[in-house]
Amino acid sequence: MPSKVARAVLFDMDGVIVDSRRHHLSAWDQLAREHHLTPERGYFTTTFGLRNDAIIAPLVAGISGEELRRLAARKETLFREQARGNLALLPGVGELLEFLEAQQVPAAVVTSAPRANLEMIVETLGIGGRFAALVAEEDAAKGKPDPEGFLVAATRVGVTSADCIVIEDAPAGLQAAKAAGMRAIGVTTTRPAPDLADADLVVDSLAEEDVRTFIFR
Repeated sequence: MPSKVARAVLFDMDGVIVDSRRHHLSAWDQLAREHHLTPERGYFTTTFGLRNDAIIAPLVAGISGEELRRLAARKETLFREQARGNLALLPGVGELLEFLEAQQVPAAVVTSAPRANLEMIVETLGIGGRFAALVAEEDAAKGKPDPEGFLVAATRVGVTSADCIVIEDAPAGLQAAKAAGMRAIGVTTTRPAPDLADADLVVDSLAEEDVRTFIFR
């Protein structure tokens, strides 16, 4: 049997490393106004964590692939305009990255967001050098809950799926982790604990000691 000690930790980005939710929701609301989209109340909150194509397609009947990509790109431009320079690490993230580095456990980011967002965020926060791999939307044909992104990250850091721990805040991400055969920590930054039932451990913050204990048990 493989060891339960993690050989790599794969972080989701939005809601795990950085609290960008309000900027994303504001960008979605602006996009909806610009293009006369009429989502149900709370739609963008409940779909938070999915890829843009999965969020937009149900809102525009018969949308073409080209128009879908255009709207998705516009939303992310709006997000970057609002978020750049207005972001901070969530509690415990910096300390956990330092701890993993000291223990020689590689870390990676796996996000459904486009690479431009990922690069802007790690640059803004000054943490790009902390990660052995950065996996964005462009690196996986399918988004969460499909496990492809996590499998790509495991390959890039040179470990098996069973030796990875995923840190996620969204049900779709936890489902992807389980589909990849990875253990998972759920953090309640954007969802209540009952929504994170697929996690092996649920915490309110990555500053909690249970996080380190789980990684190295």
